[in-house]
Amino acid sequence: MPALILATNVSKPSGDQDVVAKRLSSEICKAFPKDEAKMLVTIRKDDTLIFGGSSKPAALAQLYYAAGGFGLDIHLKMTKLIQGILEQDLGIEPGRCHCVFQEQLHANWGCGGDVLANKR
Repeated sequence: MPALILATNVSKPSGDQDVVAKRLSSEICKAFPKDEAKMLVTIRKDDTLIFGGSSKPAALAQLYYAAGGFGLDIHLKMTKLIQGILEQDLGIEPGRCHCVFQEQLHANWGCGGDVLANKR
């Protein structure tokens, strides 16, 4: 059940944001591999982001995942994947995007009226 929260100062029309969100969802799930039916992506556009003292296009990508899902090799793979998509689709240089990975305990992740700890 991964979830990606992307904050960016890049403004795109709503339809374009949907395309970017769908591409991120699909590509992240292929790279895991995880069932895309359980993937959540949200893009917060037009955020105020100052990176290195500049308001040039930038992003903060926070990827949440259930405990035991990743390691350093996957973090590196996801960083390259996310930053590559953001560069291609939103014009954000890889050096202007921080990717933060947040592993969550199964007891701390709720969905469908229950927590993951009870679904194992």
